[in-house]
Amino acid sequence: MSAIQVANATSITDVISENMVRNPEVAAALNARDAVREEVKEAMGGLYPDLDLLMGVGYEWTDDPSTRGAQQGTGGDGDEDMWRKEASLNFRHMLFDGMATQSEVARQEARLLSADARVREATEQFALDATRHYLDVVRRTELLRLARLTLDNHVTIYDQIRRRSESGLGSLASIQQAESRLALAEVNVLAAENNLRDARANYIRVVGAEPPTDYEVPADLAMPASYDEALERAGDTQPTLQVAAADIEAAKAQYEAAYSRRYPTLHFEAERTLYNDIDGIGGDNEDFTAMLRLRYNLFNGGTDEARIRRTQHQIHEAEEIRNSADRQVAQSLGLSWNAYEILGQQVGHLETYVSTAEQTRDSYKKQFDIGQRSLLDLLDTENEVFSAQNSLTDTSFDYLLSQYRVYNGMGQLLEALEITPPQDVPMSESTEMAEAGQ
Repeated sequence: MSAIQVANATSITDVISENMVRNPEVAAALNARDAVREEVKEAMGGLYPDLDLLMGVGYEWTDDPSTRGAQQGTGGDGDEDMWRKEASLNFRHMLFDGMATQSEVARQEARLLSADARVREATEQFALDATRHYLDVVRRTELLRLARLTLDNHVTIYDQIRRRSESGLGSLASIQQAESRLALAEVNVLAAENNLRDARANYIRVVGAEPPTDYEVPADLAMPASYDEALERAGDTQPTLQVAAADIEAAKAQYEAAYSRRYPTLHFEAERTLYNDIDGIGGDNEDFTAMLRLRYNLFNGGTDEARIRRTQHQIHEAEEIRNSADRQVAQSLGLSWNAYEILGQQVGHLETYVSTAEQTRDSYKKQFDIGQRSLLDLLDTENEVFSAQNSLTDTSFDYLLSQYRVYNGMGQLLEALEITPPQDVPMSESTEMAEAGQ
């Protein structure tokens, strides 16, 4: 892994910071949060008065006792045609609605907390996915380097055997053995190249950008002392749990809004009206009213009571979803922690395995040069070193990824990488043009 550390390399933090806001899932969560933020403002609008202006002009035909009485004895037909004009200004303010409006505001604010947690959930997941595919590209790059190194070693062995055979010291079987292992090494290089191409394609799909040309293997994270500590930390910051908790509060507020239907509503209304030539009577007509209006529903077929019972069930549903989320987080974090512990132990054993395999190969090379080891022994040790190095590389990267999985399970991966979640979704070019044209 140290062979691919490059100065001025693009770190995983750089990759996440530069591409997070362009990720479709993150952008969708940001837009959803912004939409809920507007719903909060929409709900708060119910706490303010309404002021409406109404104006109209048009034709009016009237035939009623007043028009007939006015034309009595004149020979008229008792109706009137007029050009009616009217204007009114109405002020209406809610004074009491059983706390329905306040409950709706509280519900939308709880939904905003849930939407904000979903943004963190999406960004945490993107950070983990980007890390996984970043590490996979680095892993595949290292495995390709090892495959090419092994190929070079087999080329060297083959050249050595060929020269011996040409000088009469080697057999045809030895050349054939060396050729077969050389062909296998070439196949391994091709397979490693294919795996790297696949890793790069997966990286582009997840990150939305080409992989960087220079990589930096991330450092180990400062891990919690135990699984219990990790689970305790998750209880404070895990966005999935925060979403579930906010949804419970939203359900409770919805219940309060439903319960408010048991109370009357009280509004203050003031209206100023101006009319001209209406109801068959010519001239101006003006009036002004200032009223307190009480409305109390006495019966609506049991709709309100059913709504109250429905919202009670929705509270229980949200609570059970929270309980399920607790279990899911504990399970996911437990699996990540188990992988972290076991892989850490495996890395230590594999480092010993690689070291001893390399020492054995070097010893066999010396013994082969003086005729104490067969060619098959030498080729076998070369392949064993390659296999051991591959296992160590795979396990080392899995171990590193397990640390990031643990932090993701705690909801603290962005914090560990010192990345601030995006606050707003960037406007697309079409949105900017639409706003400019308003």
